Amino acid sequence: MNIQEQILKAELREQIALEEDLCRKFESQISEIESDEFLDAKELLTNASKVLEGHYNKLNELLDTLEIEDSNGHRTAVVTVSDSIETADKNLRQKRNISKILRDDYSALNLVTISNTILHTTALALDNSAVADVSLQHLANLAPYVVRVGELVPRVLARELRSQSLGVDMAVAEAALVNVKLAWRKAK
Repeated sequence: MNIQEQILKAELREQIALEEDLCRKFESQISEIESDEFLDAKELLTNASKVLEGHYNKLNELLDTLEIEDSNGHRTAVVTVSDSIETADKNLRQKRNISKILRDDYSALNLVTISNTILHTTALALDNSAVADVSLQHLANLAPYVVRVGELVPRVLARELRSQSLGVDMAVAEAALVNVKLAWRKAK
């Protein structure tokens, strides 16, 4: 096995571990959302989870195509550590705010998307069009979820504050969203 194959295999293994871990995290969080008031958050996580599951399956097909040895041990270790952290977190906090869940998911989705960028660039550099095409498609599939989570957080947070009888005007969510969009436009 040459160095290029080793590099590509390492990137694929890491991407598989990230996407599988995030998919499992989303599935766990979906079960935490009990209130009908947050069906939009539950739907978003459910749809993103399905996309990630498809990505995970496709990446595993690529592993098989490239005749990469079974990396279940590597992936399981990553998930086990993550699951342990999540279990400890649940023990510390009985009920998390949905806005905090979405904040964490926004970070995780960005990690997966930048990792797809790395995998895509690596595959292009090493002349593997199959991996390059799949990683670019996975990036394109996830990008709308990053945007949608970012847009959903102000609305969910305003509902959470309102539910705590804080007299929050729901128009504040739309004002916050406009302000955030302006900040991102200025960053370009």
